[in-house]
Amino acid sequence: MAPRPRTAQALESRRSRGTQSYRCRVCRGIHPLRKCKRFQKLSAEKRLRAVLINKYCSNCLAHQHSEGTCRSQDGCKKCGGSHHTLLHMHEERAPERTPQPTASSSRPSRKPVQPTRSHPRHSARSASSSSSPIRVAIERPHPEVSAPSTSVATLVRQKTVHILPTAIVVVDTGSCTFETAAMIDPCMAVSSIDRSLAAAFRLPFTRLGDDEVCSATLRSRTGNFKLEVVLKLDPSLKIRTPIRALSDSTRAKFGDIRLADEQFHRPATISLVLGADVFAKLIQPGFLKLEDGLPVAQSTVFGWTVSGAVLES
Repeated sequence: MAPRPRTAQALESRRSRGTQSYRCRVCRGIHPLRKCKRFQKLSAEKRLRAVLINKYCSNCLAHQHSEGTCRSQDGCKKCGGSHHTLLHMHEERAPERTPQPTASSSRPSRKPVQPTRSHPRHSARSASSSSSPIRVAIERPHPEVSAPSTSVATLVRQKTVHILPTAIVVVDTGSCTFETAAMIDPCMAVSSIDRSLAAAFRLPFTRLGDDEVCSATLRSRTGNFKLEVVLKLDPSLKIRTPIRALSDSTRAKFGDIRLADEQFHRPATISLVLGADVFAKLIQPGFLKLEDGLPVAQSTVFGWTVSGAVLES
């Protein structure tokens, strides 16, 4: 039986489906993502962001299925994790070689010597049977100094209240938006979000090695700023700031600037931290120091953040 001839429309439809299947969502070329030159030139962090934003499978970089239904058995060739090699971000460091001690070596060991306490009876017995010059020192031990009842940190907290820089941001999930408080912290390498908050926002996440990550769009409440960000899921990210409420007079000192968080002086729990990976895109020129004993203000794309120590009587 001779095969049925294919119509021009059927051939065109099949060709169109094939073209769309390999349409790169990064550069719009006709090729798989793993062969995209623009994608390969990106850093590992930006590659991951492109994969999450464009809804590619993080295991095989296909876009016709999700990671949960991926049939590929190939993992990362660098660490063996369940992600594509192009998304590997943690470079393995060669183990440090510990130098072997030699007779001529005079460099002290890095390990601190832990002081040992001798039992009083043992010390007296050793002193009586030894003629060493240190005998008198052993027979006359130094009096023990009792630990102070109040630490320095406690004294500082009694007079000052520390404020961490926070901003109210708009989280756009693609289907809906939420407003939440976020802390801007350049000391955190990767921006992170509490798992429960990500679940409440219904942010889709994927596993990258031992970590779980999700993506979202951050927007400013007043301007046109928006930023695609990859967030690491943290099982218990809850930061309390400040530890106690500040006076209204302190809040009134910053009444002439547009604040990123109008309630910065009220205690709140923060479950979203914007770290060093996006810090440079958030900070704007502008620094304000009013007077001693007050926190400082920094201009950002979300408004002015307030942080530092507040001296209150």
